[in-house]
Amino acid sequence: VNGVVSPQPALTAMVNGVVSPPSGPPMQPPKLTEGIPDPHAIEQQKNAYARSLDEQLSQGIRMIEQTNEAKKNAMRQELDMKKEQFFMQVDQQLKAQEMSVEQQANYQLMGLQQAAFERRAILDQQAAAATLEYEQKRVQDEFARTQYDHRRKAAEKQVEMNKELDRQKEEFGRQQKAMQEAYAQQVAGFAADRQAFVQQAQQAGLQVPPAAAS
Repeated sequence: VNGVVSPQPALTAMVNGVVSPPSGPPMQPPKLTEGIPDPHAIEQQKNAYARSLDEQLSQGIRMIEQTNEAKKNAMRQELDMKKEQFFMQVDQQLKAQEMSVEQQANYQLMGLQQAAFERRAILDQQAAAATLEYEQKRVQDEFARTQYDHRRKAAEKQVEMNKELDRQKEEFGRQQKAMQEAYAQQVAGFAADRQAFVQQAQQAGLQVPPAAAS
């Protein structure tokens, strides 16, 4: 469930005292981390985008400062022409307008810095989420490999046990056959000895019971 390979208990059956092997070898689990960036790649992407944000911020600041300075210079040139006649009035207007431009520039700088901060926070969250996803997949891969190794070793052990049981059965069969042959030879020897005894008794003129002669 959720990408985690559930362990499958090995089912075995006893037939005539022999453990039957599994139906087939276990399948190699798929590699879940294939095709997604690892933490090193994520960190590189994060740093590259962070440098891009810093460059955009620097360019925006320079543009605002240049625009601000250009506006100031334009106003100075315009108001200098009227300075002699309206010196006091023009000076007050200039200062008021400069203050307004400064305030606008400050507002723009604050907005630009806030936007850069928010983008950087989003970038950090995305990098953290991607790193977490990779670690989860890596743990799932390790768990799947461990389960695969356990099942493979269990299957190999089962094959070895079955081979040992077959060998023991063959050895027991050979021992049974040897005992039967030895017993048959012993019975045949007893019969031959009895027949020889009967013949010797008959030659000696002794009366042999019918049971002994048969």
